[in-house]
Amino acid sequence: MTRDDAPVVGPVAAPALHCMTFNVRRPMPHLRATHPDTWTRRAPAVAALVRSEAPHLLAVQEAVPTQVQHLTAAMGSRWAAVVADRDGAAGTTGGEHVGVVVDTERLKVGTTTTVALGPDRSRVGSRAWGAPFPRIAVLVELEDQVTGVHFVALATHVDPFSPLAQVRSARLVGALVRESGLPAVVLADWNAGERSPAARVLAAEGLDDTWDRVPERDRPASVGTYAHYRDPRPGGPRLDRVLVTRDHPAARAVVERVAVSTRRPGGVWPSDHTPVHAVIRWETP
Repeated sequence: MTRDDAPVVGPVAAPALHCMTFNVRRPMPHLRATHPDTWTRRAPAVAALVRSEAPHLLAVQEAVPTQVQHLTAAMGSRWAAVVADRDGAAGTTGGEHVGVVVDTERLKVGTTTTVALGPDRSRVGSRAWGAPFPRIAVLVELEDQVTGVHFVALATHVDPFSPLAQVRSARLVGALVRESGLPAVVLADWNAGERSPAARVLAAEGLDDTWDRVPERDRPASVGTYAHYRDPRPGGPRLDRVLVTRDHPAARAVVERVAVSTRRPGGVWPSDHTPVHAVIRWETP
């Protein structure tokens, strides 16, 4: 295997839980079939990446239905997609979907809820807080069948244009996690870096960046996660992050490893965003 083809994390041994967030970039028309953003060029690289990493919990953003099908086919029959259309359709349109792909041999799927990122969370498909497109969060209650821990996974894709939407979405995410009553793993393209006002809101809401939960000596070098088909910028903003609840009486998330994937299977960038990984272990009283 070449370095670009080698998994960054790959399958992990129990009881560790491999979590990954990945903005797969929706298909866009291009005049050149060799353009780095062309989906037909990127699709094999996406399949190779998710198949070899085999996360237990994969959050996806910007995935249209054909891309969701591509992901689940690449990962195999034990992975199931729990996604929702940001426009509010029942999964039958070609719009962008947000949600998670779950390893059903490790995680048992429970109640699933889709909410709008807006003042009226019931209005899925609505726009709010200056965002030009609808934005949603998908919450999935999960049972870790190895440890017995019940937790909630929340996947979302926050607006890139409106700072107000970023801050208020962060506050809403915190409220949703609290209301769940469960420990949480929150996986998102936040479209705001780790030093942004929105990130400070998330920290105030009791959600920690898994990157910061790993001792500094054990962390890889931080790079920006919006690479746009180029080598990621060292020290650039990590727009894509995996967060965990700081403290919960039922279970504490111990973060064993974190990584930003700069893999290019077959020499091809899978997306304009780089995937982010976190390996956690539940510690119970």
